[in-house]
Amino acid sequence: FKIGYANRTLGNQLPERNRSTGAAIRERLTKTGVYRESGHEHFTGAVVFPIFGESGQVTEIYGRKIIDNLREGTAYHLYLPGHHEGIFNLEAVKTSKEIILCEAIIDALSFWNAGFHNVTASYGVNGFTPDHLEAFRKNGVERVFIAYDRDDAGESAAERLSRELIAEGFECLRILFPRGMDANEYGLKVKPPSK
Repeated sequence: FKIGYANRTLGNQLPERNRSTGAAIRERLTKTGVYRESGHEHFTGAVVFPIFGESGQVTEIYGRKIIDNLREGTAYHLYLPGHHEGIFNLEAVKTSKEIILCEAIIDALSFWNAGFHNVTASYGVNGFTPDHLEAFRKNGVERVFIAYDRDDAGESAAERLSRELIAEGFECLRILFPRGMDANEYGLKVKPPSK
């Protein structure tokens, strides 16, 4: 999935900013949101997950902060500015009639690591986009297992989304974790079966 980590060294990999190519690259990175207007990397301290479009181009980036010394109020979950484009693990949507839809990429990767490769993720609790719906339709997805978090926000969003998907002709089922848990938390607690 080409997962990386933003450790404040991107600028060291680019031509110097006082060179025209270095300035042009930094300007493009600022326009896309990888750099902030301040010149700092937007995803510093985050594991980063690129999301690819149909032709293989990066259309979105999700970042999950993993450092402990964050200032109060710092967001743990980051995306590029603007509307979300692209589908995480689009290959699964193209090849599976049944899709597990998670609230977040890390939850989707928990399913992947457990052997369920027919998994994708929305952009958070209210982040099921027209791109998702179009990809589901276009590729003949028939059944969607909604694996959103088992908290109030996840329950409410799963209920709304299931109504929307059923109205669009999809069979919809809900994966229920123990109350207050998400796929990743649950996966970390489950022990492999004994042989």
